[in-house]
Amino acid sequence: MENFIKSLNFVPKIWAALSYIAIMGFSLFLFFGRSIQEIRIELLTDMIPGFYKHVSNFSLTLMIFVTLGYIGLLVGLKLKHLTVIGIIIGITNLVFEFFIPILNTPDKTDAVYGIFGVILGLLFLYAMNISGLKKNEL
Repeated sequence: MENFIKSLNFVPKIWAALSYIAIMGFSLFLFFGRSIQEIRIELLTDMIPGFYKHVSNFSLTLMIFVTLGYIGLLVGLKLKHLTVIGIIIGITNLVFEFFIPILNTPDKTDAVYGIFGVILGLLFLYAMNISGLKKNEL
């Protein structure tokens, strides 16, 4: 483990590490709201009646992209490279939701939710890149 930490170019500031954990927790909370009615956020269902029918795409896309980006920033990837990764994830999501019926029911609304997951992830990674990292001194 110590070798892994030494291999990182950067380490997160406390707010960035806690924000990452909060994003993961919130995404899981939303994801499990699909099947656990008691934990659903009523404000979301009032504003967007079908929210929980599509939230899995949003949650999974957000968690995958933020995790890849978080680790990428720590090892020294530039934000422009992570943006390309986000675009690839978004395009893959669109192709899957529009054209590939294998293990999936094509759904344009799911595609939109996935794109929002990428956008929210990119906003977090942008903030982390600007002020959430410090040089690894180990």
